[in-house]
Amino acid sequence: MIDLPRLGYKDMLSLRRIRVQFPMQFYQNVTSFFIGQMSDYIKDSRVWRIVIMGETRGGKSETAMTIAKLYVNIFNQCLKKDHFKQVDVDRFLKLEPLSFNIDYIMGSQSEYIYTLREKQKNRQLKFGQAWQIDENRENVGGLGTYSETLDLANINNIVAKFMQSELWLTPIRLQKRNAPYGLYVYQKDIKNRVNWCLLYKIEMGVKGTMEYIFLGWVKVPLHHDDCLRNEYNLKKNKWISSEIEGTVDKRVIQRKHAAEQLSKDVVFGELSPSGKSFKLSKDMQMALLEQYIIEGKTQRWNELEMYRIISEARMLVMQNVTKQRAAELEQQFGPIQDKKIKEEIEV
Repeated sequence: MIDLPRLGYKDMLSLRRIRVQFPMQFYQNVTSFFIGQMSDYIKDSRVWRIVIMGETRGGKSETAMTIAKLYVNIFNQCLKKDHFKQVDVDRFLKLEPLSFNIDYIMGSQSEYIYTLREKQKNRQLKFGQAWQIDENRENVGGLGTYSETLDLANINNIVAKFMQSELWLTPIRLQKRNAPYGLYVYQKDIKNRVNWCLLYKIEMGVKGTMEYIFLGWVKVPLHHDDCLRNEYNLKKNKWISSEIEGTVDKRVIQRKHAAEQLSKDVVFGELSPSGKSFKLSKDMQMALLEQYIIEGKTQRWNELEMYRIISEARMLVMQNVTKQRAAELEQQFGPIQDKKIKEEIEV
């Protein structure tokens, strides 16, 4: 007897379109096929990338963590059998047994991008590592958003070379993540501790549009790592708190760091003899920032972001100059009590 989820009348109505369009597949359990495909990707040293869709608190995270843990087990078995002899291990890469813990669960694509870069820079990337990226936060746009999307596409060179496998969690749609398969978490069976998912093959159609071909049901049991589950809940609570407080994303923070770094550069911050303007023009300061990018002191920025960084760095330099002047005057004449005089000095 085929192991399938228990579906009621409402479920049958909800899934009517799939039943009509894919009558054979609707009564197929393709869990073994799904695991087999993941195993084949690992043995061939290919990136295993899937997208997982479902309602809020519908079991997406639990499903992803179980799949990630199974992936790690298969990878480690392949490693013991020397399946990765052909891998070119260089100074940036570690070929060793994997684990899956809270460090590999990211709250957004921005966090994922910067974590990958940081680990590559510090030579901490492990070949074949599995990552879970929770994309529950909708992209609100803003300065650098499009550039970050391009960064994600460009960073695929790192992902492909180091076989960084990805599980993308999306609440409302199967994102275009160059993933061969997508899972829709449909039923959360708490009693039997399993999640039932609809498996889709994601392909590019002849007209250039994405096609989602339903293949059948995948049964994903809940993992038994309660420590990981508790750590994930704590981490998710922090993400929620950050969203409520309106905390900025990592790209904004990195722009701030780049501006602070520039403001401390002696050449950048040199003032004219009058002390009221900079010796270098904005274009020359822009060239200095480009030199920073070339030397790897900061990441790539689009032109608008570079102008924003330059403006902020100039502001920081003038703030420091003002503070120094005030300190010198106070040292010479004592604390300045008059607010008007103090405002004139700051100007």
